Amino acid sequence: MLRRALAVCLVALVSCASSHATDLRINHIQFVGSHNSYKQSMSGGYRALLGLIDEDVAKALDYQHPPLRDQLDAGLRKLELDVFYQTDPTEFPVGHIQVIDMNSHCVALQQCLDTLAQWSDANPQHEPIWVSFNAKDQKIAWLPDPTPFDDSAFEALDRVVERVLGERLIRPRDVRVAGSVTPVWPILEQARGKFLLILDEGGLKRDLYAGDWQSRPMFVNVGPEHPGSAVMIVNDPMADFRRIQALVGAGYMVRTRADADTWEARINDTQRRQAAFASGAQAISTDYYRPTNPFGNEYRVHVPGAIQCNPVVAPPDCSQTLSQD
Repeated sequence: MLRRALAVCLVALVSCASSHATDLRINHIQFVGSHNSYKQSMSGGYRALLGLIDEDVAKALDYQHPPLRDQLDAGLRKLELDVFYQTDPTEFPVGHIQVIDMNSHCVALQQCLDTLAQWSDANPQHEPIWVSFNAKDQKIAWLPDPTPFDDSAFEALDRVVERVLGERLIRPRDVRVAGSVTPVWPILEQARGKFLLILDEGGLKRDLYAGDWQSRPMFVNVGPEHPGSAVMIVNDPMADFRRIQALVGAGYMVRTRADADTWEARINDTQRRQAAFASGAQAISTDYYRPTNPFGNEYRVHVPGAIQCNPVVAPPDCSQTLSQD
């Protein structure tokens, strides 16, 4: 009888642990990503010329990243790609500022996405990877005018994304379940090997893309009043701390920044980093995730093991569940 009772208890414990594990959704975790993930350092001549014109701007652009594979190997789970639109032939060059800051580990979007897909194939149990996109068409004095992003450009952009990552995507229509006021996010274990894409734009570009959100592969940075709202970009975790906490608590996923324009890292100011983690934003972007930085101080934004429990919405047994993965 004692042996049977112990067996029953063991089965119950295993069942309970399994049930808890399946309760952990992707909005219950938190992770670090890179800002302008493709970026290599500016060419020396452009850096020197820009420094003569505006040294503060030159300093803000004075950062770089290792190749995308290396970032993913290091545990980053959020990346950012800036794309320009080229109509003949139709492609999407990847870079930061036309002409002067275009040094990239992958010069075109197709190459970047192929790299991500290949890494995913080699690491099929990886946590879902966020990729945000900026559609670059800002006019800058003395530089060539980029081609504007219109509906044709976004349709072409979607085709590239679908061709490479289509079967791996967590889509807007998948999480806006009929009858649900807020998004319903997939279970973490079911989302392994997947990608979540976000168009990080506002104004006319955002509205143009969001108008057909149910058929789009990317989420859009729209507010709770929009039926496709699910992912928010809120860059300042200090000024918008309570807003981020409220959004996360209501079921949304948020990206914020632990540092910007190199300034926090230069003076080892950790206030913004602390606010970013405490806000509950799921994705926290930084330029300084490596063990050392160029400024000789201890500034770093890092999550051991790629993901950690979200301080705002994670269930009570989250730490136990993550330790079993």
